[in-house]
Amino acid sequence: MNTKLFFPVAIMIAVGLLLAMSAGINDAGNRTVVQYPTGTLLVKFTPGIYMKWFGTSTEYRDVLTYDYGKSNDDTASINQSGIPVRYQDGGTGKVYGKARFSLPNDEQTMLSVHKAFRSNAGVANKLIKTVTEEGMNLTAGLMSSEEAYAEKRGIYTQWASEQIAGGKYQTELRKISTLDESTGKNIVKNVPVITYGKDGRPVHLKSDLKEYGISVNGFQITDWNFEQKTLNQISTKREATMAIITAKANAERAKQDAITSEEQGKANVMTAKYEKEVEKEKAIVSAEQNKAVAVIRAEQLVEVASQQRLEAEQKKLAATEYKQEQILRGEGDGAYKRLVMQADGALAQKLRTYETVMNRFAQAIEKQKWVPEVQMGMSTGGSAVAGGSSAMALIDMLSVKTAKDLALDMSLPKTNVRKR
Repeated sequence: MNTKLFFPVAIMIAVGLLLAMSAGINDAGNRTVVQYPTGTLLVKFTPGIYMKWFGTSTEYRDVLTYDYGKSNDDTASINQSGIPVRYQDGGTGKVYGKARFSLPNDEQTMLSVHKAFRSNAGVANKLIKTVTEEGMNLTAGLMSSEEAYAEKRGIYTQWASEQIAGGKYQTELRKISTLDESTGKNIVKNVPVITYGKDGRPVHLKSDLKEYGISVNGFQITDWNFEQKTLNQISTKREATMAIITAKANAERAKQDAITSEEQGKANVMTAKYEKEVEKEKAIVSAEQNKAVAVIRAEQLVEVASQQRLEAEQKKLAATEYKQEQILRGEGDGAYKRLVMQADGALAQKLRTYETVMNRFAQAIEKQKWVPEVQMGMSTGGSAVAGGSSAMALIDMLSVKTAKDLALDMSLPKTNVRKR
């Protein structure tokens, strides 16, 4: 080996070893506590290279995770299946979920955490795990397993989170009377209850997490598990409760049915009553309508009778006027005719009468056979003359008689002839 090269290489290796022992790298998501040979402590919060000068370094996770779910999370700081708890009534079970805790971001508080627990695992197991499990059990002690199973799951999560983050609740014993299902008698028990301050908020005791600046930035309860005895008890009680509820429901239904039947009967009575009232009102309205129609018809008849009476009076007056007119007209016609008859002796009438009578005589005589068809002992010529003379004589006689009856002068008046 070349002695000239040996010493430089040895020097370089020695320098490299010295540098490796004097420097370190802080990864993202971690913080590193450095303790120098002099005893000085330093916290490297940011990612990157730091100088430790032959000192020691301890890495911590910025966020520690406590996974107590049913499935394993290899990345968690603490990993276990559920947290065992005991409830107020003595029942046991497990609570499953996950919680996250942030370490302090100031150097002094972080150094106090390092001095107390010395490592990431120490903080997780000696502080976080202890506080979380204590908070879970203290919360379970404030309620029965049945309450945790049925009605207070949300309250359980709230109380557990507040006790883990802010410190345990201050509690006091209070006597309560409960029914012993085995004996059926009421028994008095002392049970812990939360103490509330004047502001109405629960009173907290000292918090270990707050003392070391550790905060809870995530808390979940995903499931509960109860011992079989508790489940059987809850199931039996639930069945009994359901039976009671069913019985009450049936009784209430029967009561409601009775009330419904009664109300229905009342409704039917009222319906029938109002139907009769409706019929009555209809009859009254119809009678009033008929009455109104009858009144109107009677008024119309009265008006018609009055009108007829007026018309009769008018007709009577008209008849009286007509009678008076006819009388006056007859009297006038009679007076006229008398004056005419007085003037010419009713010559026109007499002539018409005379003419009518003579026509009738002529028609009657015309129908007679004045000349016999067979004559015995007489000459034909003499019979004819004799027959014609007889007819003429009869006509003349009737004419004279008629003229006499009519006082008709058929003679021509004599005319005075002047002599020259």
